[in-house]
Amino acid sequence: MTRVRRRSPIAGRPLSLRAGLTFTIVAAIAGLAACDPGSEGDASTGCAATVEDASAESEPSDQVRLLDTALVVCGSYDAFITELSRHSGSIGYDPVTYVDRRCNTVDDEDVRGGPTCASIIVPPTTVPPTTIVALVFVGDTVDGRPIEIRPGPGVEFDGEVPAVIQQTVDIALESGCEGVIEQRDLWVARIDDTPEGDIASVYAQHAQNVANFIECDTDPIELPDTSG
Repeated sequence: MTRVRRRSPIAGRPLSLRAGLTFTIVAAIAGLAACDPGSEGDASTGCAATVEDASAESEPSDQVRLLDTALVVCGSYDAFITELSRHSGSIGYDPVTYVDRRCNTVDDEDVRGGPTCASIIVPPTTVPPTTIVALVFVGDTVDGRPIEIRPGPGVEFDGEVPAVIQQTVDIALESGCEGVIEQRDLWVARIDDTPEGDIASVYAQHAQNVANFIECDTDPIELPDTSG
């Protein structure tokens, strides 16, 4: 029986051409391997193998455990999605939905901090500390000095103004000039050289301003002469 030896497709061609074809084929194979997300680095990370093992598990708890491992060992979100897409029928979810749900509910910090979950977990929004604005009311005394009034013992605020200031406005609406003048004279009687006296002076001057605004027939405030 005669054996027929078939010639190689590249046999008999110049060496340089054969070498060039060989290089082209090898390069093409290498390129295809590089395009396979499951092959690059998988020997060291075990991404594809871990996902495949998870897909073969019949117990849901074991499957989740292995997929959690894959979420860590797979080098990126895309790598995990690519491998899980090859076995998507085994988990009951499409890969994107699974990753979103698992990464946002798992308690294991290693899993949450892995390459896959870390790329989609939105860090919690830090609520800025509430800035407490100190209430300060600035009013003029009867003798024209600006005085700062703050909430404290004996000084209550109604919103952003001292309660007495708001009270005077309310009296003007309810009782008219008679009530406002009575309010003014009440605070004029309390004016002295103390901080409390300065606050009383602001209240008195404000009442005078309200009286002027509603056109009450009244004389300006006259302070007693305390120089002698």
